[in-house]
Amino acid sequence: MKKSKLSVGLVTSFIASMALSACGQTVTKDSTNIVEFTGNNGQSLSISIDEIYKDYLESSAGISKYYDQVMEVLIRHAFQKDPNAGDPKILGADKDTGRVAVKRNYNQILETAKENVQSAKEEAKSKAESNGTDRKTEWQSILSEKGVKDEEELLQYFIYKLEKEEIEDWYFENNKVALRQEYLGVKSNGSTTGLEPATSEKATSRYPYHIRHILVKNEEGSSDYVRGTISADAAERLSSTVKLLADGKSEANKNGNTFGEVAKAKSEDGSASSYGDVGLMTNAISGEKLGMVNEFQLGIYAYDAIVKNGAGTRTADTYNVIDKGLGLDKKVDGETVANTLKDRGIVEIPYSVFVELGDVAKLESNWKTGLSVEDSKAALYPRNLLWNRYLNNHSIFVITNGKRDVDYDPETNANVETRDVNFPSNEDGTMQANPYYDVEAAAPACQDSYQKYDGTGEVIDYSKLGGFKKNDNFLNADTERILTDENENVIIGVRSEFGIHLMIVEKSAYDFNDTVKLEDYYTTALPKDDDYPKIPAGEHTYVDFIYSEDQSEYKTRSDTIKSAIKGFDSAYDYRLYEELKSVEGVDATSESNIAMFGLIDNYVKLQREKNQNEQSDGLEKVWETYLNLLATQDYYRITIKDTADRVIPEGCKIAFTKNMTATEQKALMDGQYKEGGKCYVK
Repeated sequence: MKKSKLSVGLVTSFIASMALSACGQTVTKDSTNIVEFTGNNGQSLSISIDEIYKDYLESSAGISKYYDQVMEVLIRHAFQKDPNAGDPKILGADKDTGRVAVKRNYNQILETAKENVQSAKEEAKSKAESNGTDRKTEWQSILSEKGVKDEEELLQYFIYKLEKEEIEDWYFENNKVALRQEYLGVKSNGSTTGLEPATSEKATSRYPYHIRHILVKNEEGSSDYVRGTISADAAERLSSTVKLLADGKSEANKNGNTFGEVAKAKSEDGSASSYGDVGLMTNAISGEKLGMVNEFQLGIYAYDAIVKNGAGTRTADTYNVIDKGLGLDKKVDGETVANTLKDRGIVEIPYSVFVELGDVAKLESNWKTGLSVEDSKAALYPRNLLWNRYLNNHSIFVITNGKRDVDYDPETNANVETRDVNFPSNEDGTMQANPYYDVEAAAPACQDSYQKYDGTGEVIDYSKLGGFKKNDNFLNADTERILTDENENVIIGVRSEFGIHLMIVEKSAYDFNDTVKLEDYYTTALPKDDDYPKIPAGEHTYVDFIYSEDQSEYKTRSDTIKSAIKGFDSAYDYRLYEELKSVEGVDATSESNIAMFGLIDNYVKLQREKNQNEQSDGLEKVWETYLNLLATQDYYRITIKDTADRVIPEGCKIAFTKNMTATEQKALMDGQYKEGGKCYVK
């Protein structure tokens, strides 16, 4: 079927009739007319290109309206009946190019639209009965909500809505390989799939991550960096959650827990029902906000920026491409985000902290004497001493089975507040230790575990727990293990305003050339489909990362990817416009068409540039906010650590935990817990 030319008259008459009806204007004939037609009010009208420019093209709002109306004409025209063939004209398949056709033609869409109108009538009837109103009132309310005035316009509303959805799917199916590559941002060979914003009118890539997490809420919600509190219940929940993860499934521990099982049982948010899955995390900015909590999302990026830099499968250029896509190249206070993060490093918290946190969660007076300390001042509760020293920290952390410096006796060790931070400072990317706190004075003894509060000093061996695996990215890899899931994904922790997030990365943007390549991992095909990627046994894609005998669950995740790819470009409609303008055969030589469509094309270009600038500026803003938060935290936790507002030494829990008489306890309280003492709290 030969493509018909889309006449300028069709476009102009549609725009003009709508605009004149809306604005109540009349236009008289003159020598510059380009079309005559009958408007909505039945009056014979003529429109000149100059008048259209004046009414619509002098402001961005006007151009936007003009564009929307042209877009509607293009879509409606694509579904017009062909008077020669007598059949609905559809965007058909092309064997030579492999293009597919739209799935529904005009007649099928019309029938669905009629059903939608009937449903609207039934809705009006139902609302009238339930609200005690009349059907006409509810019907007018529905029409008003849709922006139409009668049943015929409502039918046209539904027709156009369905036609547009059909065109969107048609475009996706014909361009899904290229769209997916652009969405991912990096090919399996490490090259970029998109052009730089300065030279491209396309959207910036989204660099997706597939994340699972467990949220343990803290009802206390204190924002104090040095005297924050955690509730007894939250301390017990956090301890029990980490214990379950430590008892992880492994070759030696077949009955251990998977991350998903622990998430389903313990996570205190909606992701629990899906085994901790929070879907696809991308760099998309909306109103200077990312899709997830800053500490959560930026913590993941920070972890990758620190640990995955310099891995053998990644070239420096590729790393820089992804860095840029995640905003890590932005400068805050004169230094790139990536370098600032590398200097900060990753906090390593001994597993014994979480074990003890559960043991002392409800300890608010001395376990033996029953005497309170400082009138049971909450800042001195053992759980809060642990919380503030180790966990009340918005930096990212991992959990190790390594040794812990115990400042157990405030008489001798109260100044020891150590937390080792590791960061790659060698040219080969290996990790080195860097003190996060001033450790001029070392603890006289390091323990493999904490000393039980009964004073026995019992040492527990955590090295054989199934959740701890060797990871060469961290210090002391030969002797210490990192807490991971059953697939050896490191469990990354971070504190946010909601509590503690324990996260794993199922698929990172940096894993573009992994066992399962990014383009295969984010396939939209189902396992039973012929085009489902061939992947090694034991591996999975996003579609089937949770096994199910029900194909509908796979279809849901496939649709999630499809929606993500279709929605990653906020200017997706502009792609449809460009495609339809080409497919419809718009006369590119007509002076009038060149003028009209040229202005729209320029509008589209400017909108894309605006979107790209907002994305880039938004990433810079969220990183700046996050790094400022960390800097403020450092000020309170480090700069003024020798003042009365310091983090209280962990050893100050001795008055609660040490086996001593009431007389001994009183002597201690009269010493270290009085003003001027190391455990004094205002």
